[in-house]
Amino acid sequence: FKKLMNKCGMIMFDPQLKALKLKLYRDENGEPKGDGRCCYIKVESVELALKILDGYEVRGNKIHVERAKFTMKGNFDPSKKRKKLTNKEKKRLKEKQQKLFDWRPERPVGCRQKCEKVVILKNMFTPTEFDEDPMLINELRDDVREESSKFGEVKNVKLYDNHPEGVISVSFKEPEMADACIEAMNNRWFAKRRISAESWDGKTKYEIQESEAERNERLKKWEQFLEDEKEKKTGGEGEPSTAEASGAAASACDIETSMASPSVCQSEEQTTPGAMDTTSGAQGDS
Repeated sequence: FKKLMNKCGMIMFDPQLKALKLKLYRDENGEPKGDGRCCYIKVESVELALKILDGYEVRGNKIHVERAKFTMKGNFDPSKKRKKLTNKEKKRLKEKQQKLFDWRPERPVGCRQKCEKVVILKNMFTPTEFDEDPMLINELRDDVREESSKFGEVKNVKLYDNHPEGVISVSFKEPEMADACIEAMNNRWFAKRRISAESWDGKTKYEIQESEAERNERLKKWEQFLEDEKEKKTGGEGEPSTAEASGAAASACDIETSMASPSVCQSEEQTTPGAMDTTSGAQGDS
């Protein structure tokens, strides 16, 4: 049935049922009645099906095709009413459908993929290091950016601070820059660890989803860290002046705002693994 109806156009996909909008009607015994329904993306496909498939012979039988007519059978049951798509979901579905009809030229022979611009560094850290001093996240990310800049223009650096393999991704402007980085950094020693450097496969996601309990525990540790830092600044010097107190509070506020809820920053070309996720536990800079 699908093969037959595809002759006249592209069949609509149902985002809620996760299936094509095709249906073969069956009787009370579950046997096919010989009737079916197909929903196309384009109304022009309906007109084409009426012209081409009406009277078409299938397995020795001529089929009849007509425009579907929808009527209510029985009494209305609100519990069976399907949930409507949100405006955001409708827009996303429309964009996906539009892409199906876009004409896109084939990739030139020898043209490299965008994911080859991204280098994945592993064994760069252990997540427990940041429990003791969260500020190490920024220091490590800045060190990696500085070192990677030797091989070309760096677009983005992302640190996945709760990944057990100690992953950092580096996005370069060109694939050749990433190649140079891999050649120089693979099997190199860093902080008494042998790190690995490889090209991103374009599929693997490195964000680790946190549970609500894990997130609350991490925020609690961060608040404690900020309190300890305040005590270190004021300890042994008596009460700070009004100006000093205001400056310290503003500084602490800035740090807390930028670090309390980890984020992932994407480069302009969106070639880094993963997407924006405030609970992923990944740290990035742009």
